[in-house]
Amino acid sequence: MSKQPKPAGVDSRKMSAELFSLTYGSLVAELLKDYEDTKQVNQQLDKIGFNMGIRLADDFLSKQATVPKCTDCRQMADVLAKTAIPAYLGVPATISSWGNSDREFSLVLENNPLTEFVELPPNLSTLHYSQVLAGAIRGGLEAVHIKVITTATENPSNTEIRVRFIEILKDNLPAGEE
Repeated sequence: MSKQPKPAGVDSRKMSAELFSLTYGSLVAELLKDYEDTKQVNQQLDKIGFNMGIRLADDFLSKQATVPKCTDCRQMADVLAKTAIPAYLGVPATISSWGNSDREFSLVLENNPLTEFVELPPNLSTLHYSQVLAGAIRGGLEAVHIKVITTATENPSNTEIRVRFIEILKDNLPAGEE
């Protein structure tokens, strides 16, 4: 069986991103049918993203040999915005809105691939459509022992993921081992 040639001018990464965003939209629609309450849907999207983030952390660290160990929130924000988000979403993020003694910041996506074909009706204004991204960031950071709280919000021009540092998690070693 021979492979079919790719039509001229077709970018397979663009096609994959479009397929992913359409598939994600179907997932959100199904969750809305199942739960009917946007607060519960937001929680489910966060949970799905968290589980993805835990797995993506290992993948990210295995592929990015030059990622420095982050010693503060500014470095963490820089790695997320300039390395992790572009690696998995194919779009850059900007860092803004520092607050709370540099322990809180926003990652802003001007071109969120998840929202490319989405227009939410007014009755879903409390839905955090991209909460799966916030959950993935939370899961990925927790996999490397950094506890944060994350929330995603959309507006007509961008997606903002708010990240608030909570604490460094300690490894749980068996008694007597250090």
